[in-house]
Amino acid sequence: MRPAGLLLACLACCSAGALPAQPASGDDGVRAYLQERFHADRAEDRDARYVIARADLNGDGRPEALVYLLSSAYCGTGGCNLLILTPAGRSWRKVAELTIVNPPIRLLGSASHGWRDLAVRVAGGGSRAHEALLTFNGRSYPANPSMPPARALRRAVPGRVLISDGDRGRPLF
Repeated sequence: MRPAGLLLACLACCSAGALPAQPASGDDGVRAYLQERFHADRAEDRDARYVIARADLNGDGRPEALVYLLSSAYCGTGGCNLLILTPAGRSWRKVAELTIVNPPIRLLGSASHGWRDLAVRVAGGGSRAHEALLTFNGRSYPANPSMPPARALRRAVPGRVLISDGDRGRPLF
């Protein structure tokens, strides 16, 4: 092996051990986590679907997974459930589970307690339609975007759409 090739091989080997373990790669790792978590629902909710978006919410260089669940078990008149998962070893850890969420789900430029703020649409279920600001409180995001500590955005705030209202998702089971 040539010296340059040997050096590159050593660097690749040594740096690989220094990196933190990553969860199973791609959407399949998130899907495996979801299938394990919701295995009891498999027989009764065969139409379950999910949409995944990834964004580094906490600035650690590893993207979190935002998972929008679509089915009769995870949706109601006010919207559907949104999970926010963070890498944890070779799997995922739930940071938040929000109910009555509607797309678009947006990533904002602002942050709270080191985690990026999110905006989701709130509509139906008796709520007046609006966009809600979701801020991290040091442990989680608000579970219900129609109630405090979530609050309605009174003006347009720039942000990147992570999950749009046209996303139909993939089968969960």
